[in-house]
Amino acid sequence: MKKKLLVMGESYMNFQMKTNPPQKDKDVTYGSEYSFHPYGAGAMTAIAAAKVGGDCLLCTKLGDDAYGERLRAYYKSCGLSLSSEALAEGTQTGMSITIYHDIENGHTYVAKGANLAFTKQDVDRAFAYNPDMFVLPQDDILPNTEERNDAHAEDAVPELIISDDISEDENDFFPQEYEGGEKPMAETTMTVGSDGELEDFSETIFFANDDPTEELQRMQVAETRNLVLYAARLASQRNIDMVVEYNEYTAKLPLDTLDGIKILVISDKMLYETSGIYPSSTDKTLRALIPLSTRIKAKYYIVQQGNDTSFVYDGKYYETVTIPTRMKLRAKQESACMHGTYIGALATRFLKTRDIIDACKFASVVSILTQSKFGCLDHAPSLDEIAKFTSEQ
Repeated sequence: MKKKLLVMGESYMNFQMKTNPPQKDKDVTYGSEYSFHPYGAGAMTAIAAAKVGGDCLLCTKLGDDAYGERLRAYYKSCGLSLSSEALAEGTQTGMSITIYHDIENGHTYVAKGANLAFTKQDVDRAFAYNPDMFVLPQDDILPNTEERNDAHAEDAVPELIISDDISEDENDFFPQEYEGGEKPMAETTMTVGSDGELEDFSETIFFANDDPTEELQRMQVAETRNLVLYAARLASQRNIDMVVEYNEYTAKLPLDTLDGIKILVISDKMLYETSGIYPSSTDKTLRALIPLSTRIKAKYYIVQQGNDTSFVYDGKYYETVTIPTRMKLRAKQESACMHGTYIGALATRFLKTRDIIDACKFASVVSILTQSKFGCLDHAPSLDEIAKFTSEQ
């Protein structure tokens, strides 16, 4: 039987328009082309997992409108399952609008819509799916209005149950052991890229349904942490392996109190912001990563270096995994960092093979192929496309 993956996150319909500044007429700027695409970190992860053959459930919220129906149909065409409570009646589907002129300059405007209707009951129902692995939400998940106003919402978060049982079913072998940084390491040059779901665009602006006061904003942040933490603790209590992308959102969580993190993924840029050491060589990567691995316990730590390399560390051994240059050139990638589809592909492949090195290679190919076409989740490759691409190389 296929191992089951649970992803929880936000869904949006994204409207993209390319503008042409020379054709600006007073307050009107004329666009040359436009298109509609799915958008959102959770949607991105789940789509990638489903398209490469994974048994994946997406716990998300969609409105009862034309955009929600269109997204549901698209998710189904990818082989993706939706949680039973995905429809939030009487709401609009989350909407994002991306206006760009070139790859370096653009703005994305986001209205959360139905994504504000998440409840703890939605999380409970999603875990009834009995997943084998859970991808921790990669962005802020806001509970619905009633839960945000519940002064006792924090009491609903279950107590953490710490387990000493650690699965040892993976192959722990790595070809090199780090001895403390005394042996010389070859220096490599890495380029810092921008993070973000559509890595091509420079700025994202979020709108709530109403203009929140400062107090409401503070309360929303606190409750957001509770809802995401609630899901993480459910996974921990039920001994469900977790995949965590360590970013500006998940860094707010008390990850050091969680048991069951199987894979922690961090970008080179985020690792630099966390440690003050840019991982431009093996020695520097380890010096930056070891303090994080001491504080947050995981089976594997993966540093995404550029758009083609994964540095894998298990607390004792390490290995650098990169795809051949000819693959990178053939794909004509547009970004200096990994595409978000990497997480979904990594989790799905690892569930199948339990081989972290194989999973990193596979996820890197998926990332490169997705980036070979401009900024659209519907370009995440299928297994057939991956097989064709790799055979040609």
